[in-house]
Amino acid sequence: MWDRKRQTIWLATAVVVATFVVYREAFDETGHFDKGYFIQLEVVFLAIICLMFYIYSRQKS
Repeated sequence: MWDRKRQTIWLATAVVVATFVVYREAFDETGHFDKGYFIQLEVVFLAIICLMFYIYSRQKS
């Protein structure tokens, strides 16, 4: 049931949602955008997404 179309939709949605969440969190108290913190959080979220994608994509044997 985990076909290529659903994988693509899931990955695209996860990346977009994670990027929006990370973008909002990357502003400090004074309202300045912290590019380094944004990149750090984005890498963490993408790693989590890739791990989840791997787990859900494994073939049942």
